[in-house]
Amino acid sequence: MITLQISLPEDLARDAKEMGLLKPDTISEILRNEIRKQACNHLLSIADELAATGDKPMTAEEVQEEIRAVRREQHATRS
Repeated sequence: MITLQISLPEDLARDAKEMGLLKPDTISEILRNEIRKQACNHLLSIADELAATGDKPMTAEEVQEEIRAVRREQHATRS
């Protein structure tokens, strides 16, 4: 367990305390939710970048053919 000390404006600290937001369990939940939110936003931004490329996704058959080609190449270099 880690102890954190934070500085807040008095009015914010008062309001948060009145709402029970400064309890360790509540702060942990708030932080976990924010971590999940940021991770999700990061994944969505990656998805947006991929969509912006204009490339269409490979079909299952195309993926399988790429796998076969790599395996043939590896087999040829070993022989």
